[in-house]
This record gives sequence, C-alpha cells and structure tokens, in this order.
Amino acid sequence: MDKNEHEMKIFELEQLRAGIKYQQVNQQGQAAIKSALLINGGASVAMLALIGTLIDKQVERVLITKLCLSLGMFVAGTLIVAIACGGTYLCGMLQSRVKIWWVLNIIVIIMVIFGYVLFGWSSRNAYCAFMG
Repeated sequence: MDKNEHEMKIFELEQLRAGIKYQQVNQQGQAAIKSALLINGGASVAMLALIGTLIDKQVERVLITKLCLSLGMFVAGTLIVAIACGGTYLCGMLQSRVKIWWVLNIIVIIMVIFGYVLFGWSSRNAYCAFMG
C-alpha cells in the first residue's frame, strides 16, 4: 500500500467517523425534542382536566386563575418545541445548500431548551398555586 492509498483510507475512516458522530448527535436532539413535547403536552392535558374539575367543584377563582397561567405556559412550551421540530427539518434541508444553516440549528436548540425552562417554570407556578 503506497502513501496515497494510506492517506485515502485515513480520509475515508475520518469521514465515516464524522457521519456516525452526526447521526448520534441528531438522534440525541430528536430524543430531547420528543421528551419536551411529551412532558409539556402531557402537562397541558393534565392541567386542563384539573382546571375543568376545579371549575365544576366551584373552587376559589384565585387558584383557578393561577393554574390557568400554568396551563398557558405548558401550552406555550408545547408550541415552541413543535416549531423547533419543524426547524430541525429546515436545518436538514438547508445544511447542504446554505452555509449559515448552523444559525437556525442554534435557534432550534435554544427553543427546545426554552421549552424545558417553560415546563419547569410552569410546574413551579402550579406548585405555588396549590401551596398558597
């Protein structure tokens, strides 16, 4: 094996390793998006059911109002992460066409993180509403 063939094999292996690394990162990102959608969407449905039950039982309006704020934040988190999911599709399309696709990728990452932050903030808000 001459020097050029050896360098070509090294290049091919580096490309293969980069492709595998990209796939692993992509799968982890998709898992984060699915998790954020699941927790925010599930919390939205649960909070909506709880608010409906509390309205039927004629509980204090102050508590219901505070829980409605939490519901709104859970729904906002779900919407933001759903938009980020579409953004990942755009990133995949633009990656081979536009050199600044990574800017959109960073925006998508920030949106998913913000979805998690909204979940935490909403959960804390609901906890404080129950604790008075």
